[in-house]
Parts: sequence; structure tokens; C-alpha cells
Amino acid sequence: MPEAEKPFDADASSVAVAHANVALVKYWGKRDERLNLPAVGSISLTLAGLRATATVGRRLADGPRFVQDGRPVEGTAAANMAAFLDLLAGEGGPSLATMVEANFPVGAGLASSAAIYCAVTAAALSALGRRVSHEELSALARRGSGSAARSVYGGLVEWHRGEAADGSDSVAKQILPEDQWPLALMVAITSEGMKRHPSRDAMRHVAATSPLYPGWLAAQDDDLRAMRAAIAARDLPEIGRIAEENCLRMHATGFAARPPVVFWTPATMAAMDAVHALRDEGIGAWFTIDAGPQVKVLCRPDDADTVAARLRAVPGVLRVLRSGSGPGVAMQRGEAPWR
Repeated sequence: MPEAEKPFDADASSVAVAHANVALVKYWGKRDERLNLPAVGSISLTLAGLRATATVGRRLADGPRFVQDGRPVEGTAAANMAAFLDLLAGEGGPSLATMVEANFPVGAGLASSAAIYCAVTAAALSALGRRVSHEELSALARRGSGSAARSVYGGLVEWHRGEAADGSDSVAKQILPEDQWPLALMVAITSEGMKRHPSRDAMRHVAATSPLYPGWLAAQDDDLRAMRAAIAARDLPEIGRIAEENCLRMHATGFAARPPVVFWTPATMAAMDAVHALRDEGIGAWFTIDAGPQVKVLCRPDDADTVAARLRAVPGVLRVLRSGSGPGVAMQRGEAPWR
């Protein structure tokens, strides 16, 4: 975008980079929509290579407040981002604007909002000269997008449900840094377009209408305990088993909603079958699917080539992204706002 069209003074802006994450034990549903407090806790893997870069500065004149991939954003997405920037600036604070670029499909079930809102949070706080702890950064990022709370950290991360009404204890904490256990994750892209059901709307609808939703809530604590134990033991097959079962349970709540919420495509199901076939052949691979049609497959780095090749051969899979354990949020320009 030409300098004259930028919504802020570039020389006085801050730039942060954050990565998407994939939930191995899912977050699905909210106990407080205004504060983005989850109904259940979750555990995720931050993903190397799938990143969003956010530049934030004080808004110039009446320019757009949210520019994504070179184009001003309008509608609900723009209103949500403007409200979030105002929240970060505080009452009486400056009007902020942001430019965001992502190197992977946005709004397609790849946790783009996690990367975007985490990066925006860090860049905005830097531009404002604020200093916060990592937990405070996580809590603020959560206000923009729930899963953004997890992208503050690299590696394996747990976002705690919390009990406090003000959300002060609903923050993410790192379980295992990215350099302590290398993992590979392949992403089978089955659709490049925006998903049919925005996650926020789908969560609200499923929680209100699905007869399976109470069972989803009741099973989550057991999955979280089991996943923590499996991570501590570096037991990848057990991690994969829990992740698959938790994923299928979450999507089952959507299938049972009235009307149903279905994110899968025929290629989604075919990719799941390919993962089962890989395991039948003795290759460790386990799938998980967030609120979208893309299939993420967890495996050992030594098996990544085999898994990627098998996924590319699935009819309807458009391409395969290769990822693994990735880093937490980082600054590209400006002082880091965390202390």
C-alpha cells in the first residue's frame, strides 16, 4: 500500500508477528461472550510458518482502521477490530489503526483470528508504550479472539477456563516450549474460501440447540487431564488419540444442532480416511479439525514427507501446508510490551 494511503504514521508504528495454533483439546462455547470467556479449557500447539504480521499506529485523519492484505476491511470484522483497538487504547486514549497480513487462508478454519488478534495486541501495546506480563498479554488478546490467548506462547499451550467473573484467571500458559519436543503437523487444505459458519455464531447456536452439548462440557476435564499427562510423558500416540476423539466429539455437537452446523467437505472426510489408512500401515498420524473444513495431521518429523504425500493424493485436497511446533509472539519493530 502506498505510504499516502496508510492509515497511520508508519515511522511511529509498531510491528508484531504471531502464529496460528491448532487446538488438540478444543475450545468450543463461551461462558461469557462479552469477555470471550470459554465454557471449557483447551490445549493447543502453536504452528510454525502460519503467521500474521500486524502493524499498529495512531490513526491518521479519517482513514480505515483495519486494513488486511492491502485492502480496507468493512462490515462486522472492521467493527470488531475497531472496538478491540479502542479497548486496548483505553478510555480517552488515541484512535489506533492496524494493517494485517497473513500468509495463510483467513476465515477458513485455520485459526487466523488467533494469529491476527495476538499480533495486533502486541503491536498496539508497543505503540502505546504499555508494559504487561505475558499472562496479561494473553488475557487482552483473548478479548479480541478467544484462541488468540494461546498464540502468545510457542509450543504446547493450555488456555485455562478460569472461574473469576471478570476473566482475570482465564489466561493461557505454556506447557512445553517449541524447542523441547519437535513435532510435525500437516494441514490439508480442502477449501480456500471463507467457511460457511463463522465460529462465534456457530458456538452460540450449537450451545443453545444441540442436545449433545452438555456431554461435550462434561467430558472436557477428563480430556484435559489426559492430555497433560500424555504431553508430560511425550506419548505422541496417546496425544493423537485424545485429539481425534476430542475433535470428533466437538463436531458431533454441531451435527446434532438444530439446524445442524457442518464444516466438513467430502475432501475433509477423505483426508480423515487417509489418516486411518496410514495408521493401518504402521505410520503414526492423527487428525484434528477445528471449526472449518481443513484437516490437520499430527505426526513425527521423520514421517512428515510420507504423511504430506498421502494427503496430497486425496481427491479434493488443494494443497498441503507443512508446519510443526512454532514460536510465540515476537516484535519486528518497536519495544516488546511484555516484561
